[in-house]
Amino acid sequence: MKNIRRVLTVSAVGAIAASSLALGAGSASAATASPRLFSSAVACQTAGNTWAQQGKITGFRCAQTKDNAWALYVW
Repeated sequence: MKNIRRVLTVSAVGAIAASSLALGAGSASAATASPRLFSSAVACQTAGNTWAQQGKITGFRCAQTKDNAWALYVW
């Protein structure tokens, strides 16, 4: 009887660990969205700073695109 309980406990722990890994991978892939575009570097920095201060993002980067727009990449 003790062996059956041990096997069930180990199986349950394994299932919980596997499901938490699957959920973590799903949320990480959902975070990679297409960047928002801005007409100036100042507008891009302002948006990134505002969202970071509000706690909506943990970090950001503004990069100039080929057509002189500014792309805001967040994480």
